[in-house]
This record gives sequence, structure tokens and C-alpha cells, in this order.
Amino acid sequence: MRSRKLIAVVSLILILSMVLMTGCGGKSDENNESEETYTISEPINVAVMNGPTGMGMIDLLENENYNIEIYQAPTDALPKLISGEVDVACLPSNMAAVLYQKTEGQVVCVSPMVMGVLSILGNGAEVTDIQDLKGKTIVSSGQGGTPEYALQAVLEANGLTLGEDVQVSWLANHADVNALLLTTPGTIAMVPEPFCSVALANGGDSISKLFDMNDLWNEAVGQDFPMGVLIARREFAENRSDDLRAMLIDIKASIDDVNTASDEVAQKIVDAGFLGDPAIAKAAIPNCSLCLYADEEGDCSFAKGAEIMKAFNEAMFGMNPAAVGGSLPGDDLYFTGR
Repeated sequence: MRSRKLIAVVSLILILSMVLMTGCGGKSDENNESEETYTISEPINVAVMNGPTGMGMIDLLENENYNIEIYQAPTDALPKLISGEVDVACLPSNMAAVLYQKTEGQVVCVSPMVMGVLSILGNGAEVTDIQDLKGKTIVSSGQGGTPEYALQAVLEANGLTLGEDVQVSWLANHADVNALLLTTPGTIAMVPEPFCSVALANGGDSISKLFDMNDLWNEAVGQDFPMGVLIARREFAENRSDDLRAMLIDIKASIDDVNTASDEVAQKIVDAGFLGDPAIAKAAIPNCSLCLYADEEGDCSFAKGAEIMKAFNEAMFGMNPAAVGGSLPGDDLYFTGR
């Protein structure tokens, strides 16, 4: 009975999500066909996270043009991008500015790739309003990254202070957070997709979504909430510009494929090890908000992506300059497509 109920819910979510899906990842290609073609001169080394960014590149995993490594935490991938072992990486959005400062401008922010996907869930937690979080502890992963600063902004907008009114227990990765959430009644956890869908599907009636962080961020800051960003080493972007262009075309095609949430895509996500159940994968995909701003003009242009990231970095800087490496990055952080 429970499995039938899950399938019914998943089907409803998919129908509604496909009706509502808009943006720079779920559109038809008919108005976005590139007039130029590019070829990749040699394999590109890529780092993605075990989450939406990795899922968005599912069609690139078996492509010999890419050496893709999947990481559980951004801290594992950062040193390899800095050292040059990795050419392109998908990381939490504030890491673009942090790396820009750390490397003295030797990285470029190519495009937002994942928009707001964070949620606060509870295992039987008696929380109905943000104020109910006062005096409580939230379990999460991503200390020093986008999750921490997003939570800080949301709490401050509601008169609460992170570390004083609300505590956070930081764990190594999202899988550990989910494990604790599912096994410990009373736990409050902040997790991104697809871990949110996994918890809701596996936790039965005891797990519920308390807050959508994307909605709370928009209320607090009044802007879009980029969660993940595509970053490239400047040397790679300049010296292998055709390779980067070819990669962006492949990423766009992969994201468009994933956003169909077809049975085939769901199975590929399971086969790659991102999730263990095709039904959960299908339910999670529309909520992953995959996107790519890599057109010359229009709503999905490089310029629009840069605008989103500039606004995000300014909001982060206003809360805590350390969130973006101590100072706002120069305009040369943002990739223009040329």
C-alpha cells in the first residue's frame, strides 16, 4: 500500500512540475541552437558534487571527452582546482568569489548551475514558524559555504541570530545529515535536493518539510538564490576557449535531458550511484532547479548569469565579507562568453 501511495505522489509531483517548469534548464532547444560548432582538443578534468550538479552532468559521465570525479564535499575538490588538477568544477556559489580571492583572480565564474534547492525538514519536530527554531539545533552540512550563509540571512531577517538563538551541528556531508534525520526523532535538518526527496520518501509520516529555504531567501533578500555554480580556471577558459564552449553545449544538452525526468534519465541517475530508487530520482529532478546561463543573449545569457551571481555576492558580502573571501570580486570574475 505504501509503495502505491509513493508512486501516486511521485506521479502527481511530476505532472505539476513539468507543467510549471521554466527557466534556463527546462526549455526547448529550438531557440537556443548554437550557430557554431566546437570540438574538444583533449579530455577536460571536471569535479562535481554528489548531488544536483553531478546529476545535471549525467550524460557527460560516459563521454570520453571528460574525466569527471564526483566528490562528497566541496573541500575535497577545492585543492585540485587550485593546483590545476581540475579544469572545471561545480561548487557552492560563494566559492567562486572565495577562490577568486585565494588565487588572485585565477578563476572565472562561468554560470549558475543550480538554483535554490535547500529545505529544512523535521523528524516529528514541533515547528510551524521560523520563531519556533529559537533554542533549537539544526543539523546540516556545508559549514562556511552557501548553506550556512543562507541560513544566517533567513534567521536574521526573522530576528534570530545564528549561533545564539539557533545552533547548528555541522556534519561532513549531506548523506550523514539524512542518516541522522531518519533515525533520530525530534531532529531538524537542512538538506538540499536530492537528499530532501530521499528523506521524504524513506521517512514515512514522521518526516515533513518545515521550510523551503528558497522561498525564505527570496523573502529575506528579494533575489534569486543560486546554490551551485560552474567555475573554471582562468588559464583553461582563455587557452582552451573552444573546449569550454563545447563543454557548455554538452552540459546544456545534458541538463535539458535530465529535466525531462524520463524513466531513462531516472535509471541513469540510479546507475551512476546518485540515488538508489528511480521513483525517488524522478520526484527529485524537477526540484533540483538545474540551469545554465550560456547563451549570447536573452533570459539565459552569460550576462544574466553574471547579474544573478553579482547580486548574490553582494548579499553575501553584506552579511559577512568572509563569505566571499573578504572583499567583493572584480568584474573579471564573471565569464562573458568571449
